[in-house]
Amino acid sequence: LQDYRIGVGITSIEMNVANVRKTDRRSFEVITPYRLFSFIAESEQLCKQWVDAMQNAIHVALSNCVVAEQIWAEPSNSFCADCGIPKPEWAAINLCVVICNQCAGEHRGLGPSISKVRSLKMDRKVWTEELVKVFLCIGNERANSFWAANVPPSEALSPSSCREERHHFISNKYHQGKYRKYHPLFGNQKELNN
Repeated sequence: LQDYRIGVGITSIEMNVANVRKTDRRSFEVITPYRLFSFIAESEQLCKQWVDAMQNAIHVALSNCVVAEQIWAEPSNSFCADCGIPKPEWAAINLCVVICNQCAGEHRGLGPSISKVRSLKMDRKVWTEELVKVFLCIGNERANSFWAANVPPSEALSPSSCREERHHFISNKYHQGKYRKYHPLFGNQKELNN
């Protein structure tokens, strides 16, 4: 009310249609389909805090927690399939694993032919009822009983694992298939031919 009395306009911005970008050390812009808003902060630190807050508001506005909550209903899906971080918000939909943000970055590095990474909260069109059911049926526990059946304890990831450790582990697990469970007849061509 004080701002209105002294002539400062108050504008409500729908953040689901907005974007924010830093334009200088202390300035940033909020871009919407109908208007560009320019701001100058008192310090570089304050500018960073504002930009971070705006980006978080955009993320929240675009988020849809319904799918995430459904996927997390399977207890093993409420932890990252690779490192164990709670409440992972990403999934490799072709590998049927739910993963955290840090591991999702490494999955993206494998390329879409190996790992198709999608957000549980933002990629609404991907999450059909059938796909959600598949993730609930398989879950991280069953997926890992195949992909991570033979992980040596010395190579397992933890929530505090660094980027390099994640990169090597995820590449070994999904690209090389180093830890996967083999069929009992694997390597026995004669039996497989019968």
